[in-house]
Amino acid sequence: MLKRKATTFIKNWLDTKDKKCLVVQGARQTGKTYIIERFAEENFEELLEINFKQMPSAMDIFAGDLTVDNMIMAMRFRFPEKKIVPGKTLIFLDEIQECQEAITSLKFWATDNRYDVITSGSLLGIDYKRA
Repeated sequence: MLKRKATTFIKNWLDTKDKKCLVVQGARQTGKTYIIERFAEENFEELLEINFKQMPSAMDIFAGDLTVDNMIMAMRFRFPEKKIVPGKTLIFLDEIQECQEAITSLKFWATDNRYDVITSGSLLGIDYKRA
């Protein structure tokens, strides 16, 4: 039942015309990542998943200018096997609380609105109203 509600919520977000980035918050080990990965399999041709706990070196993607084009170029360089295409690729930033610059980048992704971006993490003590 919870999985169905979460999936419906994410689908409604995807169908929103001028959507912002979707921020999925909650305690660790509750299935957030699993639901987002399954959703991506069913609704996108490609999933670019960056888990900042698992791959802290990926923080370099967000170390320079936080323009969407610059971040996409850095992602393509880092993950050359991934096809990053607006509307066909879901960018999933997992454990985002580990990378402050990725958090800051959310406002630029949302303003640009070409790419679908979902973030997940245990966001205790982080103010996301800026993003």
